[in-house]
Amino acid sequence: MARKNYGKIKSRDTFYIITNGEKTEWNYFNLLKKYKSIYKVKVVFHNSDPFGLVTFACNKAEDANQIWCVFDIDSSYEEGRLIAAIKHAEKNGIKYAFSNRAFEVWLISHYKKCENYMDCQAHQKELDKYLMSRANQKYSKGDGKQLDEHFVPYYMDAVQNAKIVHQNRVKEHLDKYGEKSRYRIWDWNSCTTVYKLVEALKLQIVDDSD
Repeated sequence: MARKNYGKIKSRDTFYIITNGEKTEWNYFNLLKKYKSIYKVKVVFHNSDPFGLVTFACNKAEDANQIWCVFDIDSSYEEGRLIAAIKHAEKNGIKYAFSNRAFEVWLISHYKKCENYMDCQAHQKELDKYLMSRANQKYSKGDGKQLDEHFVPYYMDAVQNAKIVHQNRVKEHLDKYGEKSRYRIWDWNSCTTVYKLVEALKLQIVDDSD
């Protein structure tokens, strides 16, 4: 009896990163691609709030292995859009990485644990201090050269630092509210889960010593 040839099921290897940060986030993740993920990484800018990002991401699901939405927790909670976005993501299998209050928390994590309360002005001052000590220059939002030279190469340090802070925030929450309470990420200032996205990329670490 002849064997039937059903053909091969095409595996979905595309990893989408969808961000509403047109400059810093978009530049950072595109620069990070030089470390070679096991996936085909596509970084997409979409000008919307967290809920809009998730809705846009749902349209990419058919040809994606993973889809991540990257957003800041600035005023989205007060506007009633954050929790709706998270529920929408969870219902549709969309992953998300947040930074509270801004993506600069992730950048600071490249050289230290960002643990103290900071607003966006404090982020700027902290990054200015770091870059002045390294390159005698101030932080310029979206500057691809700065990101490529002073942040992206240290992404593994950022993963470790951000993970520690996030785990501490989770523990604090569980101690206060218990396991059944939804994580109050809008209260977790100086916290980012971008490290989860970076770990999911499964990047190949380049040894610069060779």
